[in-house]
Amino acid sequence: MASKYLGRAFIRVNGTTLASLPGSAKLNPGGYERTPVTGDFGFLGYTEKPMHGEVECEIAINGDTDIAAINSTVDATVTFEADSGQVWILRNAANASPVNPQSGDGKATVKFIGAAVEQV
Repeated sequence: MASKYLGRAFIRVNGTTLASLPGSAKLNPGGYERTPVTGDFGFLGYTEKPMHGEVECEIAINGDTDIAAINSTVDATVTFEADSGQVWILRNAANASPVNPQSGDGKATVKFIGAAVEQV
C-alpha cells in the first residue's frame, strides 16, 4: 500500500479557514535550538535556547478578506492540518507582521508566531 505524503495544508485561525495558496504553507514547530560548546579537546556539550513556533502561508486576497482582522490577530489558536492526516496546533498565536497585499497577483503572506507547536 502506498503512503500518503503531505501535499496540501489547511490553515485555520480560531476555526476560520484561510484561503491559503497551494504549496505555500510552512510549519516551524519550535522547540529548542542547540548550540555546541567546544573546548581545547573538542566537543563538550551544548546549550539550549527555547524557540517559538510559526505557521506561515500565502493567502488569496479578495473583497471579503478582512486584512485588519488578520493584522490584529493575537492570542489565537492556529491549526495546520495536512492532507496526510497530521494536525498541529499553535497556541497563543499572534500575527507576526502586517499583511501587505500586492496588486496583480492578489496574494499576501501571513505568518503567525506563538508557543511551540503541538501535534494532535
